[in-house]
Amino acid sequence: MASGNQHMLLRPRQILAPIIFATVFGYFGYHLVNGDRGLLAMAHLQREVLIAEQNLAEAEATRKIWERRVAALRNQSLDPDMLDERARVLLNYARKDDIIVFIPTR
Repeated sequence: MASGNQHMLLRPRQILAPIIFATVFGYFGYHLVNGDRGLLAMAHLQREVLIAEQNLAEAEATRKIWERRVAALRNQSLDPDMLDERARVLLNYARKDDIIVFIPTR
């Protein structure tokens, strides 16, 4: 009968180690996927980086357009056509031979 009691005490010890390891692996596995620096967070950050890169490309394109327009208005390279266009837009002037097309506003 003593061997039967030893067998009963041995069983919980044999089960305890795998349960502890499974719990530890489950904890780290969960945080590997769902943690602050896990796989889902990394995918979210990659999407944000992609959106930020697209916004940067759009901003750089807009900046280049404005740099060209500003360069055309500088004294060293003053473009008469650009000056004429800007003066007419700002002052709402038109020549007698201009064709004016009205676009309805929204």
